[in-house]
Amino acid sequence: MRINDFEKMQQNLAQMKSNLEQIQRMEPTKPAKRISKGRRAVQKVNKRKHPMATRIAKEEHIIVMITIAIVAFTFIFSTSIFAKTISENLTESQTVREEPKEQNNLSSENQEQLQEESQQEGQAETTDLVLEKNKNAIQLEEILLENVSVLKSKEYAEEERPLDFEITYNENPNLPEGEEVVTTEGIAGKQQVKVIKSYENDELVSEDVLEAIVIEKATPQIVDRGTSKFLNNNKAHLGDTMYVTKDVSLKETAKDSASEIGTILKSLDVTLKELEGEEWCKISYDGIEGYVKCKDLTTSKVTPGILELNRIQRIKMTLGKEMSLNRSTNLTLEDYKRILSGNPADKNHILEQNAETFYNIDKNYHINGVFLASMAIHESGWGTSTIAKDKKNLFGYGAYDSSPYDSSFSFETYAEGIELVAKVLVKNYINEAGTPIYENELAKGSYYNGSTIAGVNTRYASDSNWHNKVYKYMEYLYNRL
Repeated sequence: MRINDFEKMQQNLAQMKSNLEQIQRMEPTKPAKRISKGRRAVQKVNKRKHPMATRIAKEEHIIVMITIAIVAFTFIFSTSIFAKTISENLTESQTVREEPKEQNNLSSENQEQLQEESQQEGQAETTDLVLEKNKNAIQLEEILLENVSVLKSKEYAEEERPLDFEITYNENPNLPEGEEVVTTEGIAGKQQVKVIKSYENDELVSEDVLEAIVIEKATPQIVDRGTSKFLNNNKAHLGDTMYVTKDVSLKETAKDSASEIGTILKSLDVTLKELEGEEWCKISYDGIEGYVKCKDLTTSKVTPGILELNRIQRIKMTLGKEMSLNRSTNLTLEDYKRILSGNPADKNHILEQNAETFYNIDKNYHINGVFLASMAIHESGWGTSTIAKDKKNLFGYGAYDSSPYDSSFSFETYAEGIELVAKVLVKNYINEAGTPIYENELAKGSYYNGSTIAGVNTRYASDSNWHNKVYKYMEYLYNRL
C-alpha cells in the first residue's frame, strides 16, 4: 500500500465524516436549553404536532440510522484493510532486518556502529516503503444512492389468462421425411390465476403465481411428421406427377410375383397414389391403377430433362396406322428440323430446306405434317425424281399413269406444291363434309373414307399398298425425334 494512497484514504474518511454530519443536519431538531451546570439539557417536544409531520420525522430518522450504519460499516471495513496491509509490510521489513544472534558477542563500539548502520538502513527502507492502492475501495455515495433511489413494492392480483395448448406429433409414412403438416389446429384455453407481482420503480421485475384454476381446457394441436425417405429424396408428395426411368411392368399388387397389367414406356408420366413401404408405389397410368417399384420413379425437380423426354414419348405414342391425320402432331419447329435434317437419302437437301413449310402446314391446316412429309418422300424418292427436280412437285400431283410427267403440275417453289397438296387433302380426303377447316371454309369430303392413312389410300392412290409404304417413312421420322 502506497503512502499517497493512505493519505487519500484519510481524505476519504474525512469526507465521509463530513457527509455524515450533513445527513444528520437534514433532520430538524429543536436546540436544547441549558438550565444549569451538572443538570441535563431538556428538549421540549410539542405533543400537538400534526400526524403527517410526525410520520415524516420518523422516516427521516430511519434513513439517518441506516446511513450511520453504512458509514460505520465502511469505516470499520476500510480500517481493517489498512491495518492488515501495514501489518504485512512491517512483518516483511522485520524479517529483512533480522540480525544474527552472534551480534550479542560484539564489542560495545561495534554494537553502537551496527546500531547506527541499522538506523540508517531503517530510514532508507522507510523511505522506499511503497503502499499498494486499494482497488476495492467502497464508494459510499454509490451505496447510498442505490439504497435510497430504488422503490420496491408488491401487488396481489387475480387475472384471467390464456392457457397454452400442447402439441402432439404423429409419424406419417406418406409425407417426406422431416416435413410437418398440422392436421388439427390447437386452440388456447383459459385459466384464473392468483399472483403476487414485484415492482421496482413501478417496473414489473417478477411474479409469483399462487394458484391457477383452469376455466376452459385447451385443444391440443396435432402435427403429422413425415418419415418417407423416398418422398424426401424425390421432393414429391402423394398426388404428384412422377415419371418412370425405364420401361416398367405395371403390377396388380405390390409383389414381384403379381400379375402384370401392362407395360409403361420409359419417360412416361404417372400419378403417385400411395406408398407401400419404401419399395412399392401405387400409381395411376392413364386411368389404370397398379404398382411399380419406387426406385424406377423420378420427378422433374430431381431430373429436369425428363419433361422433354416425356413430351417426345407422348408424341411417339400417337403414331399408329389407325391414327387420325386431321390433327396436329404437336411437334415444334425444332422437332421438324431434327427429323428432316441429316438424312443421307435427301441428297439435294430438299426435305431439309422445307422443314419450316411442313411445320407451318401442321399448325395452320390441322393436318399431320409428318404424314405429308412421308408422302413427299415416297412419291419423289427423297426429292430425286424427275418431276420433283424439274417441276418442284414432290407429290407427282396431277399425274396420270398414262402420262405422269406431262400431266403432273409444275410449281414455282417446293413450298407452293406442298401447301396445295395439303389443302386438297384437308378439304377432300381426311375430313367429313361440313367440317370447319382453314380460313373459315368447310370441308367438302369428296373422297373421304376415314381420317386414317388407309382411308386416304382408298381414293388417292391406285396402289393398294400405298398406305403401308408411306407409313414406314412415318415410323422412320418419328423415331428420329
